[in-house]
Amino acid sequence: MKLNFRQENSTAKAEAARAAMLVTSIAFATVAVVTMGTAQAADTKFEKRTPLTIGYSIQSAQDPYWQGYVSGIETQMKKYGFEKLLTQDSQASPQKQVSGSLALINSGISCLIVSPHEPNALSATIAAAHKGSIPVVVGDVGATGDYDAFVLSDNYQGGVLAAQFIEKQLANKPGVQEVAVIALNPTTSVNGPRSDGFTDTIAKNSNIKVVANISGHQTLEGGFQAAQAILSANPNVAAIYTLNDSMAAGAQQAIQQAGKNPMSDPVLVGFNGDKVALDLMKEKKLAADVAQSPYQQGVIAVDICWNLLNGETPKYSDAKTKTVNVPVQLLTPDTMK
Repeated sequence: MKLNFRQENSTAKAEAARAAMLVTSIAFATVAVVTMGTAQAADTKFEKRTPLTIGYSIQSAQDPYWQGYVSGIETQMKKYGFEKLLTQDSQASPQKQVSGSLALINSGISCLIVSPHEPNALSATIAAAHKGSIPVVVGDVGATGDYDAFVLSDNYQGGVLAAQFIEKQLANKPGVQEVAVIALNPTTSVNGPRSDGFTDTIAKNSNIKVVANISGHQTLEGGFQAAQAILSANPNVAAIYTLNDSMAAGAQQAIQQAGKNPMSDPVLVGFNGDKVALDLMKEKKLAADVAQSPYQQGVIAVDICWNLLNGETPKYSDAKTKTVNVPVQLLTPDTMK
């Protein structure tokens, strides 16, 4: 999941409120479709239209993460003969995403991919797409409603990889080692699996204990403040795991300001694979980073579109939630050479 790290201003809040009103209006207009729920979704026959076209509602087209997603879609389209890709830039606005998604639905597309700014706004969009015999693939962030597939990174396994790396770095240190987590906002959908994969793995190691798990509010400043608090309360902390790279960059600044080394004291690990993390690793200021692949997610989203249009069941990681987990990898300064 790629997150928008800008602090919400009053304009954004007002826009979100307008989006909620728009979603409510659409939901009432399509209530008959929505209430059909899963029972009829399974019976929906999706339709290929000419020219064969995919619609992609992007969270923010200027963000390198989502640009990678578009690149994956464009590459894989050629395999199946999709002729056109229509994109809609939500510009991180839930209102623009709702109206833009409906515009895509009405433009003759055969499959809709959505990377939602606000997952709770998906239900009405999905209902409108299904009414038009169009499958909906949710690409990352979070998913609600009667979607046909949800493609996202294997966030739990990412937490496991971070824990295993830290265990290896601390293996030769005597005594019980203290580690800390700088989390996302509690309501963020990937906060749980990214944190749980880490803490579940650490819990099996009697030589390591988690002494703090606090939110860095998904921002560089929040990561800085959280790391300062952790270092103050736990001066012997041996490792810090941050659940995104913006917070990792903030934590790195706090660690160095305290006269410590983020490569080893404490070992600092990030999550996302963002440019800021890659640059920090090149400078030997970040010990490791769990990297996602938006490109591969885009590829898989197109595969699923093709499955659904041909009446085939996609290869879900979890059939009950229609989820497809895309592998992540652990990067270090050494593996980047």
